[in-house]
Amino acid sequence: MSDPEPCKMEQEDTEEQRRHTGEKMEETGHSILSFDGVKNHMCSDCGKTFMRDAELKLHQRIHTGEKPYKCSHCDKRFAQFGSWKRHERTHTGEKPYYCFSCGKSFTQSSSLLRHTRNICLKSH
Repeated sequence: MSDPEPCKMEQEDTEEQRRHTGEKMEETGHSILSFDGVKNHMCSDCGKTFMRDAELKLHQRIHTGEKPYKCSHCDKRFAQFGSWKRHERTHTGEKPYYCFSCGKSFTQSSSLLRHTRNICLKSH
């Protein structure tokens, strides 16, 4: 098996390249975090490892049961912001993901992607 071709994005020092690798900008006041693939943040409950501390903190909610996001329409609570936001759309009917080929809209980006691949791209 041959070595994978190096990512061309990593050969340039641009803001776009830093976003691609996960490196944070100095201007934000956060320390620079380069993406090196090392998972050095370990969950003390189950041993699962993560590349970023923020990912570990999200994971730990599985063990603690913490659900800081509450639906404004019902009593459901969520551990992750994205899950909460997706649930809120079931009440509001918001469909922010729009197919530019046919005009159909979706509540989730994954639904738009599936639609684009399986419906719109195949029909054109």
